[in-house]
Amino acid sequence: MSQELENRKCILTGSVQNKEDLLRFVLLKDGTLLPDFDKKLSGRGFYFSNSKQLLEDLVNKNKESSKNPLNKVLHTKVLIPDDLPEMIEKILEKKALNSLNLARKSGTLILGFEKIKEAVLKKRVAFIITALDAGVDGKSKLEKIAGDLQKVELFTTEVMSAVLNRDNTVYLAIVKGNTEKMVYKALNKYATYLKA
Repeated sequence: MSQELENRKCILTGSVQNKEDLLRFVLLKDGTLLPDFDKKLSGRGFYFSNSKQLLEDLVNKNKESSKNPLNKVLHTKVLIPDDLPEMIEKILEKKALNSLNLARKSGTLILGFEKIKEAVLKKRVAFIITALDAGVDGKSKLEKIAGDLQKVELFTTEVMSAVLNRDNTVYLAIVKGNTEKMVYKALNKYATYLKA
């Protein structure tokens, strides 16, 4: 049975989106605003658009004047941590990197250029992840092999190597199947946050 998508409204912009694409926050009893992506905190919950720029603007408005836009919307004094945009970035980055580890543990992550090439030829690959600092020559070769397959670039070789506990991790591929949606969703949410 297919599950219907639930929509929610961003309380800052008024835009209505699938709640999975938004950022969930909670207002604690003392008025502090905190992220609550896993719905574990008690307090009043609401959603923001998934945008670092939006949160940076909110923090800056709060610093520059006493006119915090959330005070009016939520009818109470809201305490916004100055490092809120960075806090969210770290959470989303961690979720994205954890998804790669889960894919590795489940056997649905392919590491290394030659293995990816072989899997692409067998049409097993859902999408490819390339390090931000991958060489132009390697990227060009991969482009020829991968064709229309989607490519994601979010992390450096150093970051991917550290999270997967493997030296010189430049190219990854996610195998088609159940894990691909979970990994793509986590990577896409992080990427959207950074550029939106």
